[in-house]
Amino acid sequence: MIVVIAIALIVAAVFGWFQLRDRISDQGVEAASQCVEGSAVLTVAADPDISGPVEQLAERFNDTAPVVRDHCVTVQVRATSSDVVRSALNSGIDSWDAGALGDRPGLWIPQSTADVEAVTARGSVDGTPRSLASSPVVLAAPAAVADAVTAAGSSWADLVRLQRDPQALGLGEWGGLRLAVPTGSDTGATTLAVAAIAAGVRGDETTPLTVEQVSSRELISAMSELAFTDTNTAALSTSTTYDALAGLENAAGPQAPVHAVPVTEQQLASTDSSTLTAVRPQGPTPVADHPAVVLTGDETSTRAAATFVEFVRQADGAQTLRDAGFDVDEIESAGVVAPPSGPVADALLAVLRNPVLPRRATVLLDVSESMGTAEGGATRLQNTVRALGEQFERVPDATELGLWSFSENLNNSLPFRVDVPTGPMTVPVGTTPRRAALDSTAAALTPATGSFTYASVLVAYVDAVAGYVPGRVNSVVLITDGPDDSSLSTEELLTDLTAAADPARPVAVNIVRIGDNSDASSFDDIAARTGGTVEAVSTSDSPDLIDRLGKLLY
Repeated sequence: MIVVIAIALIVAAVFGWFQLRDRISDQGVEAASQCVEGSAVLTVAADPDISGPVEQLAERFNDTAPVVRDHCVTVQVRATSSDVVRSALNSGIDSWDAGALGDRPGLWIPQSTADVEAVTARGSVDGTPRSLASSPVVLAAPAAVADAVTAAGSSWADLVRLQRDPQALGLGEWGGLRLAVPTGSDTGATTLAVAAIAAGVRGDETTPLTVEQVSSRELISAMSELAFTDTNTAALSTSTTYDALAGLENAAGPQAPVHAVPVTEQQLASTDSSTLTAVRPQGPTPVADHPAVVLTGDETSTRAAATFVEFVRQADGAQTLRDAGFDVDEIESAGVVAPPSGPVADALLAVLRNPVLPRRATVLLDVSESMGTAEGGATRLQNTVRALGEQFERVPDATELGLWSFSENLNNSLPFRVDVPTGPMTVPVGTTPRRAALDSTAAALTPATGSFTYASVLVAYVDAVAGYVPGRVNSVVLITDGPDDSSLSTEELLTDLTAAADPARPVAVNIVRIGDNSDASSFDDIAARTGGTVEAVSTSDSPDLIDRLGKLLY
């Protein structure tokens, strides 16, 4: 009987515990349904491209009377350009300017992961963002241009050549691609497209670019070429993507200044354009993946954001996003261009804003006796050759460069010698690549005797006028440390330069003057007469020499 009574007591205790647990649970549900902690608002800052369907989903979510941590939650969506939110977050989420930007958001849906990568204040982000909806970046173009790009099998990297070469598309009067590069507010598609072009030029589209790679000669050359169309019109503008699209649609003929604009496929579809077609270059594609970014805040805010994101991911939410023109399937990274980090995007746009323009320049280097003067452990000539070597490596492939040296009777009775004839950097000198030929030839130069500067300048100038290349800066870059030793006067040289000049073929004589020079005023006159400049450096072993040469060669 004792055992039976004990068992009965245990059963009664267990039954009572379950009853108590259910009662407590029911009380918790009842308390939650009554929102004992009051109401809470989750503000969602969504890129304008996706804000419409997200707002629809927020209304449905609110209709379910959601409760999060005993708070009745209401979601409100505000269309905000991704770059605006990005800038605000970089100032610190705790200093969010509610007066200018509205309530501080708990959830951010930017256009792409590139926007998140550009947030330097990473403490503003809670957890790992995941894509809600995606749309590939394409080129919006008139049908004729789109068909030509497709027919040529063009990749993103090929757009650099199509931009500058008026014959590359094979469309006659249409000329080159004339890709617009809008960089105003809400131009994320531009950033993704430019990164795709740079990654294609590098030869690896799926691995993230680095700032060091953007600083390479190869990519600086490519971005600089992209900065101008075949009509030498700047491709860069401060327009928004939609403004650039509207401008293209209103003037979509062969003579238009713009023939293509980078956009997302969804952006183009939303305009209902009847004159523009989407063309996707071959190879991995840049994608606007619209990640859901939960921002740091109190636990109610972060949980409410996560709950709303899960609601959006459900079947009904996915269909709403599809109906708006987005793709909600999992993105396969193998076919997608890696989004650029913030520093990489800034570096790419910096080159586009300050392109290294292709030039035609003949370097006229003084190898007179005074260039053997020691400065900083080497001679002036050695220091100058080393500085030139750095510039030979950096100049764009499209630049035409040559090297002449001068002294007295350097080439039999002539004071000058053509060491490397002026020509494109991509064209070898004999069987030697031009950069290597310039380096090796310059390194072999040694100081000679007198300095017959004026006569050498005149011949180099006449040669430069004869070889003038339209559409680029044409110049003679004179590097010297001393006065002229010949019988030719400054006045005679200036007269001869005037006679040799051709207004239709402007050539500047730019001068780098090393150390003190008694002919300083004469060099000023030579530069002024030809539209050139004079750069003075106190010593050849100064970093200033490298900087001055860089200004004149690219």
